[in-house]
Amino acid sequence: MELIEKILSEENLQKAIRKVKKNKGAPGVDKMTVQEVEEWFNQYKEELISKILNK
Repeated sequence: MELIEKILSEENLQKAIRKVKKNKGAPGVDKMTVQEVEEWFNQYKEELISKILNK
């Protein structure tokens, strides 16, 4: 398994979201809350991963 596949694994991505939620992450430059990012990610996850893997 390549590094990018490990980074984009479901387990790793969910771990990252949990970590941000635990740290009570503040909105970034996009002004999205942690909840909004999680919802956006769940909606576009497959498309995003595919685009990254296909460069």
